[in-house]
Amino acid sequence: MKKILSPRIAIYYDWLNQWGGAERLLLDLLSIFPKAKLYTSVHNPSATKWIPENIPVTASFLNKIPLFKKNSIISALFQPIAIEQFRFNQFDIVISLTSMHGQCLLTSPQTLHICYCLTPNRYLYQKNYSFLIKPLITFYQKIDYCYAQRPDIYLAISKTVRHRIQKNYHRYAQIINPGVDISIFKPVPNPTNDYFLTVSRLVPHKNVDLAILSCLQTKNRLKIVNTGPELPHLKKIANDSPLIEFVGTVSQANLVKLYQNCQALICPQREDFGLAALESLACGRPVIAFKEGGIGEIVIDNKNGLLFSEQSVTALTQTLKIFPKNKFISQHCRERAIHFSKNKFMLSFKRIVLNVWKKYQLPTTTS
Repeated sequence: MKKILSPRIAIYYDWLNQWGGAERLLLDLLSIFPKAKLYTSVHNPSATKWIPENIPVTASFLNKIPLFKKNSIISALFQPIAIEQFRFNQFDIVISLTSMHGQCLLTSPQTLHICYCLTPNRYLYQKNYSFLIKPLITFYQKIDYCYAQRPDIYLAISKTVRHRIQKNYHRYAQIINPGVDISIFKPVPNPTNDYFLTVSRLVPHKNVDLAILSCLQTKNRLKIVNTGPELPHLKKIANDSPLIEFVGTVSQANLVKLYQNCQALICPQREDFGLAALESLACGRPVIAFKEGGIGEIVIDNKNGLLFSEQSVTALTQTLKIFPKNKFISQHCRERAIHFSKNKFMLSFKRIVLNVWKKYQLPTTTS
């Protein structure tokens, strides 16, 4: 009887069909555990060329149905059923990186399931619904609560997410903040500082429209990085103004340059954590952000950025007007990011996962 020295690991991520902060975090996990197998509900290879070629991807049966290949509400209803079909008996550890249904995975008693939670399902817990739909949402919350008891261990990306896990799932979660690569994201001596920047998936809950309208009102240039289903709507709001530039998806090198030369990064959304904010700070540039959520754990008001208390055009516009009166020191911004370095995160994550597994694993019989 002896214990396994090198665990066999599977990593689950909700869907592989886009790029953003969560996908960057997934890459970090794959770097920590390079031999891990990757599982997901749906996979679009043409949109995920960032996945290392040596990482095999296993998708659920939903991947064979075109209707379900987009992140729609209808697709989300079937995901728990689909991912329950995965079999993880050959693995010692399953790590689910999730903001939707990773907690639904079924694992045997011999397999440790660690849920690294980006947030409990925002569509169930962070949206306001009419009284006609609310009973249905309450019903699904009860189902989600049952699913949430399946993981053996919860890890959370921020205090904000830990609070949500405790409130909605009645489970304890240890915090492991994601990190930023401070060797890549770093300041330049003489930034141009002639535009504001937003780096975000273009989806409704990111509230990019607030940044556009506020910059139009204050006559500030705004560059918007990334794409998403809200792009046509946001372009209508911008109304072909030369002040607003939709940059689209950019390489990492170009993203770094955009951070380095902006006046500040604008984050009007309620963030679960805020990797883009960390990247901006690492480049020595301050952050203007809505104070609620995980970003309030990163940005120190009046030291490395400005926090506004209401998600409205009025509040953000007022903040943009007072921004020039503040003199933010590049080094102060960067020092905050160094506290959340990628190396620190990767070392901590691997140590915690392996320590938990050593306590959890059962003796195995070898011939």
